[in-house]
Amino acid sequence: MKVAVTADVHLSIGDAHPERYRALEDVFRRTDKAGIEHLIIAGDLFNEDFHNYSEFESLCRDHPTVEVHIIPGNHDPGISKRSITGANVHIYTEPEILELDSLTFLFVPYEKNAKMGEKIAQLEDAIDGKEWVLVGHGDCYGGVKELNPLEPGTYMPLSRKDLGRFKPRTVFLGHIHKPHSPHDHVHYVGSPCGLDISETGHRRFLVYDTTDGSIEDRAIETDVLYFTETFLVLPREDEVPLLKQEIAKRIESWNIDASDHAKVQVRVEANGYAKDRSAVREALERGFAGFAYYKDQLPTIDNLSVSSDDQLEAISERTMKLIEKLDWHFGGDEPRREEVELAALSVIYGN
Repeated sequence: MKVAVTADVHLSIGDAHPERYRALEDVFRRTDKAGIEHLIIAGDLFNEDFHNYSEFESLCRDHPTVEVHIIPGNHDPGISKRSITGANVHIYTEPEILELDSLTFLFVPYEKNAKMGEKIAQLEDAIDGKEWVLVGHGDCYGGVKELNPLEPGTYMPLSRKDLGRFKPRTVFLGHIHKPHSPHDHVHYVGSPCGLDISETGHRRFLVYDTTDGSIEDRAIETDVLYFTETFLVLPREDEVPLLKQEIAKRIESWNIDASDHAKVQVRVEANGYAKDRSAVREALERGFAGFAYYKDQLPTIDNLSVSSDDQLEAISERTMKLIEKLDWHFGGDEPRREEVELAALSVIYGN
C-alpha cells in the first residue's frame, strides 16, 4: 500500500493566500489520480486565525476515495472532529494508533510544552516489538537542525534518545517547512507551497510504500516559485562577465520550464567588493529581467563596496581559491562558506 504525506499548508483566512489552497488541491488531485487511498497531513493544515473549514471540507468531498488523516500542529491546535466534518476526514487530537496494511502508524498531535518522547511512551506497549511509523509535529534533535525562520524556539522535540528507545521504522514530521531528512529514517515533508521568500524552489509531497518502506518525492504544481540569490563579487577587470556567467548558472539550477517563468518571485543581492558597483547593479537587473522580484524589491548592492587596490585584489583572489579547496560538507553549526568568504574579505579590505 502507498500513503501520501504532506504538512504545513497554513491555509489562511479569506483570500489572503489562495495559492496555498490550490497547492493542497493539487496534492489531493495527484493522490487520487495515483489510486492512493490515504493522505496524511502532519500538522499546521491551517493558520491559527482560520475558523471556516467549509472549503477544505468541500475539497475532501471532491475526493471521497482519499482517507484524510490529520494531526493538529502548533498553528491549528483547535481543530477536532467536532469542528471539521467529512466521512473521509480523521483528526487525531490525542496520541492514537492506526493500522494500515498491517503496519502500525502512531499519530502524535502537537501539544504545547510537551516532548514527543513523553507522548510516544503513553502507547509504548502497543508499539513494542512492531514495525511502526511515527507521524508528529515538532523539532528533531540529534542531527543538523534546520531552523524554522518563522518560529524561533523549540517545539515538541523528538530526541535521538527517543529514536533509540522506541525504534520507529520511519518518522514523518511537520513544523520545519524546508524538505529535508535530519536522520536516515526521519523526514520533514516540507510545506506544499512556499509561504515566503525563505521557502525556495519546487515543492513536493511524499509517497510512502508500507511494504518496503521506500519513499518517493512527488512534485506539486504551485502558483508561485520563490528563489533567493546572493552573489559574492570580487574586484576584477572581468567581474561583470564573471557575474553574468554565474547568473546564468543560477537560473539554470532552478530547473524550471519557460512556462513557469511567470510564477517566479526572486530576491537578489550582491555582497563583497567591486571595481564598478554601477555595472554590477546593471548586470543583476539585466540578468533577472525576465522574472518578478519579491515584493518588487530590485537587486540590492547595499553590502557591495568599491575597491581599486590591485594588491588587495590579488590577495583576495588567492584567499578565495584557498577557501574553495576546503571541505564544506561538515554540517553542524559551523559557519557557511559564504560567511567565511565575507569575513575574510572584511579582514583583507579592513572593513
